[in-house]
Order: sequence, then C-alpha cells, then structure tokens
Amino acid sequence: MTKLKLATKVILPLVLVSILTNLLVFIPPTQAQSQRRSGLIAKIKRFFLGTRSGGTPTGRHRGGAVRDRCPNVDQPLTALVPATDAGIPFVEPTISERPSFWFYVPYFPRSQRNAEFVLIDENEDDVYATTFPLTQPSGIVSLQLPQTIPPLKEGEQYRWVFSVICNPANRSADATVNGWIERVPVNLALSNQLQTATDKALLFAYADQGLWYETLTLLAQLQRTHPQQQELQDDWQDLLQTIGLPETISPSWTTYSLPN
Repeated sequence: MTKLKLATKVILPLVLVSILTNLLVFIPPTQAQSQRRSGLIAKIKRFFLGTRSGGTPTGRHRGGAVRDRCPNVDQPLTALVPATDAGIPFVEPTISERPSFWFYVPYFPRSQRNAEFVLIDENEDDVYATTFPLTQPSGIVSLQLPQTIPPLKEGEQYRWVFSVICNPANRSADATVNGWIERVPVNLALSNQLQTATDKALLFAYADQGLWYETLTLLAQLQRTHPQQQELQDDWQDLLQTIGLPETISPSWTTYSLPN
C-alpha cells in the first residue's frame, strides 16, 4: 500500500467524524438568539401567571373611561406591570430602595396637563406625593423617584397611584392606575450575581427571582444603550406586547425625574 493511500484511509475517517461532531453541536447564531429570546420571554410571561407575594391581586392596571378634558384614546393609560385578565395588578416584589415606575401615557401635551404620583405606606400615610407637568408626546414613561425620599422598607407593602389630571376642578375625571409593591431582601444567590454577572446574565437572574421592576428597567436600559443588538430590541417589543400594548406603540421611552 502506498503512503498516499495509507494517509487517505487514516485521515478521511477522522475528517468525517469531525464534520459529524460539528454538525451535532453547532447551533446557528440566529437559532441561538431565538432560543435566548424565547427563554427570556417565557420567563417574563411567568410574571402574569399564578399568585404573587401579596396574595389577592389588587389595584387597577389600566385607566377606565374618562370624560371631561381628556380625549378618548384607543389605548388607555396603562401601568407597565403584570396583571390578571381583569386588569388587576399583582403585588410585585422589588429589591430597589427607590424603584422606577413605568406607564404608557396616551395624551399629547397640546394643552397643559399635569400628572400626579403618590406612594402610600401600609398605614395609609403618604410616603411621597408630587404633581408634575407632562411635557413629552404620548408614549412610555419612566418615573424616577428622588434620592431625597426615604428608601422603601423591607417587608412592607406600598400602594402607588398614578393619575393624569384631566380637569383640576374635577379630579373625579382623572385617568388613574394604581397597584402595590413590596421591597424584599436580596438573597445570597442574587447577591453574588450582582457582584459578578454581566448585564444580560443579570437580566435573566432578575426574571428568575420574580423581580418585575428590575427586569423591566434593566431591559429598557439595555435596549436603549445597545440599539444595534436586535435581540434586545425584539425582547423589549415582546415584553410590551405581553403587557398588552399594541405593536404600533413606539418602543422609545421618556424618563421623568420626579421633583423632591
């Protein structure tokens, strides 16, 4: 047997084995992204199933029909929180001392409209209350609590109320949504991840821990700071549709830093 034939008999099977092995383990990038996306969205959808730490859901996820000076809109004022089929928000845990609150506001600021945000503790005392002008076009808004207010207490539930003031002389005509939030301690596993995990890994960690506010806020931030990453854009769009917002709503958002 010549050296060429011997080399062919030895090398060819090794090449075939290598090719077959690569075919078995190789996942195309688009398929890998699809699996990642479906995994994250599946975790997000779990927020809308089962019960939450506070027991019976309470509050209002969407604003009701309003009259007076607020026009009729196709998509009402909406809190970006998990809710039951009846639109009742769950009591959602958070590890943040001062979490950001998210809403879809459908009203254009053609005429000056103010909004009101109130945070109430278990004793029915106002922890924070403010009124501020709506200066941006209709869309998704994030409300950022000021650093001057006391941090949320662990183990205590707080009620939040967000209203668009349609007529200052008739507050019963406000478009209003409300719900509950509870600050919980950081467990050891999450504490370790907060120190070492990448932002994307932390996003999954928040979702695994059932931390809606952290999941929503981090995904929104990543979607904005990495516009070239299509998977993040798709995940953000899927999250908005899971909440119940239509595809036609812009995925961009505005932050209102609430006054002291």
